[in-house]
Amino acid sequence: MNYKVVYFSKTGNSKRVAEKIGDKLSCEVTEITDNQDWKGVLGFLKGGYYAMTKKNVEIKINKKSTDADEIIVVSPLWASGVAPAIKSFLETTKLDKVHLVVTSTGSKVKEREGFKSVSDVVKKNNDEDAVIDNLIKSLV
Repeated sequence: MNYKVVYFSKTGNSKRVAEKIGDKLSCEVTEITDNQDWKGVLGFLKGGYYAMTKKNVEIKINKKSTDADEIIVVSPLWASGVAPAIKSFLETTKLDKVHLVVTSTGSKVKEREGFKSVSDVVKKNNDEDAVIDNLIKSLV
């Protein structure tokens, strides 16, 4: 099976998780960015609003990406959903090829339907490596 990992990260948590997954699978890891300023209190509020209203943002995939049989998508949790950049990416991807990994400080993603699998890396549970290992075991 051929995999690739794509991620969006504001604070670096989702990037760290994506890179761990990519290392364990020896596969391509690609960052997705957007054209938004999410900094500060206003950025936090805007991010929550965009996530709750499922607003699309323009994204940039920061590496020429190769085809893969399945994609691991890593996103921070914003207002109980994925970040707007990941939402925009997912609209161009068949969900049944996607293993969604969501990072958060204390909650799980609500929308779980249609994905090949969904994993939650919740900081307060202190189980990041265990969640990643379980995902990898399910893939190989």
